[in-house]
Amino acid sequence: MGWKDKALKILKERFGNNSFHAVEAVDLLEQEADYKPGTTYRLLKDLVDSDKLMRIGYGIYNIGAPKEKGMWMRMTSPSLALSMEGARGLLLDRGVEFMITGPPVLVRYMHSLPRRMIHLIYTLKGSGEYVAEVLGAGYEVLVNPSEEEVNVALSISERDLVVVREFSNLSGGKDGVASIERALVDLYFESTRRRIPFPVAEAGRIIFSALRNAKIDLAKLNKSASRRGIDGELRALIKAAGIHVPDTMTKNVKMNGYVESVLSTLGRGV
Repeated sequence: MGWKDKALKILKERFGNNSFHAVEAVDLLEQEADYKPGTTYRLLKDLVDSDKLMRIGYGIYNIGAPKEKGMWMRMTSPSLALSMEGARGLLLDRGVEFMITGPPVLVRYMHSLPRRMIHLIYTLKGSGEYVAEVLGAGYEVLVNPSEEEVNVALSISERDLVVVREFSNLSGGKDGVASIERALVDLYFESTRRRIPFPVAEAGRIIFSALRNAKIDLAKLNKSASRRGIDGELRALIKAAGIHVPDTMTKNVKMNGYVESVLSTLGRGV
C-alpha cells in the first residue's frame, strides 16, 4: 500500500462519510502518520485530482461524495452531525424556513458524546407543528418543550430527541445550519436558562474549546449574543478564556449567576 492510500485509509477511518476541514486532516495525519502540514495539503490536492476525494468548499473535503457540487452541498453540511442530515434534507425539500443549531453543529468540540443527543431546530413562529409533522416518521420530536418535558421524553425513548423551537429570528445560518457563532450562543442560552437538560459544564467546555480552536468571528458572535440579550455574558466568557479582543468588547462584561455557574464548573474566574 502506497503512502497516499495509507493516508486515505486513515481519513476514511476517522471521518467516514462526514465532510472535514483541511486543518482536521493536517492534525490527524500529523498524529497518526507524522506527516508535515505541507505533505498533507499536497496529498489532499492529489487525492482530489485522482477523484478519490472531493473538494466541496474552501478547505472542505469529503470522501466519495457525489461529483456534482451543488447536489452535495444540498445533501450535507461540513459542520453538522451526520444524524441530522436526514432532517435537514426533509426540511429543505419542504421549503421550510429553519435552522439547526446548538449541539448538533458543535459535535466536534464536545468533550464526550452523550449516550443520546438533543438536537435543536429553530423555525419561524407558527411552523413548529409542521416541522414536527415532517420529521415525525424518523425522529422523536417535541415542539417548544420545557426542560421537564424534555427529560420525560428522554426517559421513555431510546432515540435521540429533536427539540423544535419557534423563533422570530433565524439570522446567522446558511442552508438550514447555524454558523458556529450562532450555535454557541444558542447552546449557552438553552443550557444556562434550563430550556434543555444539557450540562452547563459541557456547554462551557465546548465554548472554551471553540473559542481557542475554531475560527470565530467575535463581532458576529457578539451580534448574535446581543440579539438574545446575553452579549455581556459572552464577553465575560471570552475574557475568561484569555482571548485577545478589542478593549471595547471586554469592558462591558456581565458577571451573573449564569456566567459564574459556567466558570465554577470549569474552575475558572475573571
